[in-house]
Amino acid sequence: MTKPRILVADDDHAFRLAMSKALGRLGFPVDEASSGEAAVAALESGKADVALLDLQLGDMDGLEVLRRCPGTRTRVIVVTGHGTIAAAVEAMRLGAVNFVQKPVDAPALLPLLEDAAGSAPGRTTPEAAELGMAGNSEGLERTREKIRRAGPTDETVLVTGESGAGKELIARALHHQSRRAKGPFVAINCAQAHRDLFDAELFGHVKGAFTGAIHDKPGLFREAAGGTLFLDEIGELPLPAQAKLLRVLETRTVRPVGGSREEPIDVRVIAATNRDLAAEVREGRFREDLFFRLNVLSIEVPPLRHRKEDVVPIARHLLGLMSKDRERPLTLGPEAAAELEGYDWPGNVRELANVLKRAAIFNRGDVLRPEEIRESIGASIFGHPEARAARAREAAAVAAPPAATAAPASDAADLTLSDLERRHILETFERLGGNVTKAAQALGIDRRTLQRKLKSFGREVAED
Repeated sequence: MTKPRILVADDDHAFRLAMSKALGRLGFPVDEASSGEAAVAALESGKADVALLDLQLGDMDGLEVLRRCPGTRTRVIVVTGHGTIAAAVEAMRLGAVNFVQKPVDAPALLPLLEDAAGSAPGRTTPEAAELGMAGNSEGLERTREKIRRAGPTDETVLVTGESGAGKELIARALHHQSRRAKGPFVAINCAQAHRDLFDAELFGHVKGAFTGAIHDKPGLFREAAGGTLFLDEIGELPLPAQAKLLRVLETRTVRPVGGSREEPIDVRVIAATNRDLAAEVREGRFREDLFFRLNVLSIEVPPLRHRKEDVVPIARHLLGLMSKDRERPLTLGPEAAAELEGYDWPGNVRELANVLKRAAIFNRGDVLRPEEIRESIGASIFGHPEARAARAREAAAVAAPPAATAAPASDAADLTLSDLERRHILETFERLGGNVTKAAQALGIDRRTLQRKLKSFGREVAED
């Protein structure tokens, strides 16, 4: 198999020479660029498959090189000794596919080079690279194509998919593809919004409208003027709030709480949910007219278990970002990669990120080991052995005819996945003395999610 051609763009002669020789010994054809202008010319030629681009190139900032080469087919990995999170985010936004800090050697870069070289032709959207939408599965490519088509329009979009699958990433990608990209992206989680103050939060209020309203507040619709308002977990909205939202979408005006007149808005709305809104409409829990108003365009985010080939590219991308905090590269060994590919990821990309974070904390070297991955998965709610066994039984029951279904072998076999999740959460909560913060950290979820689940289990939770 032909090795990808690598461009090493760095004004440090010693680094450039050492890296070129090391990559050459590994069988990679290598080109060099010692200045920003030379890097621009090399990227515009498209001869290299992957570029290692320094941020400080003497005559030109590496970010400026990326700005001047928006159409390059070369996949850019930023390598720098002066990295910051802000610089990393900006580099990803401009099209870089990864970001690592010096010192770094060629063998440690191998997984990143392979991932970048194996990417589909053409440039991934900047927000996809920035936020971990790595991979080349058929399902992900269909999602990217929908983003490319829907992004430039001003239509309302409904993004659907399981929790943790990356719905907000899709919303941000749509925003960056639109004519509103330079405007604000404002997000609100409808499941976490304070019910009594939700109207004021969305639509704003005037001074004195209610107790505590000591000054005027514009509200999120007006804060997002000229940009995008992202309504996450729209399926959690109560019916009265749905009616008010529908009127805003129909009239394109808002009336602040306590106000006497309606004010025009200029905002694109993107909504997301992990619920089946069509079923919610049938059950009377979601307004049919609002559903049709939101579902002008729709994008479904495929769960990670349906695109297993994306797991390792996403993991390596996330590890590249984590490497900045560690100040040294953190890579994924082949056996550890096999562990990731062998798991079904019911918590999707969010669970993958949490597993990698836990494994990285306990790792003492530069390469994640399979036992660290196994232990980290086992600490997840979904990775609990009983939960994994329950999912396996459910999958077998679907695949096998009823007569072939074996009788349960234990009490645990009679429990549903929801029962096992409830048991695991409550056991962890009790084991940690009822401390919400510690339990949430141990479970790999945020405090509000844990509080909401505990409340649904009938447990009243005091603040830590």
